[in-house]
Amino acid sequence: MDRITFQKVTTCEYPSLFSIYKKYLYSAVETSFGWDEGYQIKRFSSTYKKEWFEWIMFNGERLGFICTKQEETAVHLHLLIIFDKYQKKGVGSAVIKYYQQFYSDRVTKCCLSAFKSTQQVVDFYLSLGYEIVNEDQYFVDMERSLCFNGYLGTKDKYI
Repeated sequence: MDRITFQKVTTCEYPSLFSIYKKYLYSAVETSFGWDEGYQIKRFSSTYKKEWFEWIMFNGERLGFICTKQEETAVHLHLLIIFDKYQKKGVGSAVIKYYQQFYSDRVTKCCLSAFKSTQQVVDFYLSLGYEIVNEDQYFVDMERSLCFNGYLGTKDKYI
């Protein structure tokens, strides 16, 4: 059976990630506070460590990448980029559900931030059970508990 797998980004591949980041986030950054190329390059390399990145793979093909950092009680989802031709096909949902399962015995919640200007991204995370816990002029901060709540997946079926 075919399934999505993950492959660590190598040291040689890491520099190429910025151009992908720029392609997918330029519009949101530009709309919010303007794109400064030098600043964005420096911010990318100082904020996102190579070890946090994994390629999202299917049958040897890259579908995008994810950047996560495990903290003491939470995992922070820094970036999830699904390449254009794989968007709206369930890849993002499958990746998020996999990571939620993967981290569920390590931390209690998953946290992320999304640009307010990307309402479809905010709606995507809301549809996966994330809640807005804070917001400012440009961002919404979202969280989702990874703790089992007793719900069995059918209406009114709790343990």
